[in-house]
Amino acid sequence: MGFLDNAPLGEGADALRARVRKAPPGLEIAAYWQSVAQATTDPQRRLLSYMVAALLARGWMLTVDRVMESAAETLGEEPAQVQAELDALVALDLVTLDGNKILALAGLLTTRPGALVFKYDTQHEVGLVGPLAALAVGRALQKTGTVRATCGDDRASKLSLDVDKEGVANREPDCVCMFLPAWNGEASPTAATAGGVLLRDDEALGRWQEGAGDPDGMPLTSLFFPMAAADLAGQVGAALESVLNHLPDFD
Repeated sequence: MGFLDNAPLGEGADALRARVRKAPPGLEIAAYWQSVAQATTDPQRRLLSYMVAALLARGWMLTVDRVMESAAETLGEEPAQVQAELDALVALDLVTLDGNKILALAGLLTTRPGALVFKYDTQHEVGLVGPLAALAVGRALQKTGTVRATCGDDRASKLSLDVDKEGVANREPDCVCMFLPAWNGEASPTAATAGGVLLRDDEALGRWQEGAGDPDGMPLTSLFFPMAAADLAGQVGAALESVLNHLPDFD
């Protein structure tokens, strides 16, 4: 039994599973986030927006207990109601927990340090869960900034994506490309998306695929990267923007 089989997805669960499994290899997770965005309630969106706003403001998260206590007070809800909303977000993988620690939010942001970060002002940056998040984060958060990464092939070459409220505005170098892993629904979508990589050029992409055993997924070559990035920002970024529609309330 995998994530899609175990997650309580509510009405339309079978249709969601079918949509995800029919998506082209590498785009299953994108299909999942688009469908899940439509299934969330407004109280769930408000709580998730509150949590994301807290992470963006600090760059780190308090424990779950303290965040829920603060959320209940700020949102004017009973603790039991806030807990129920959190449980629903966890079931959908919009919040990822490890005991009392918050590990990831909205399929975008991680609290663990890593090589993929989104720098959104002169003082703050936050980790991203994977390359799909890099394409979606500007649109989803309605923020301008820079995604910084290292090449998945040599683990040394520095890469950057300038992102804005519509998606990816620029890339450096201009031959940056990407690999999005296929997802069979076994692992959580947040965990699975971490298997993707950004790469410095098409040669590095080919070498990485060969070294990884030619995994299932979608290679986005440097030629097709701009078009794919725009499409995915418009799809996944817009979907997650709708889930985070209360972010402006906590600015």
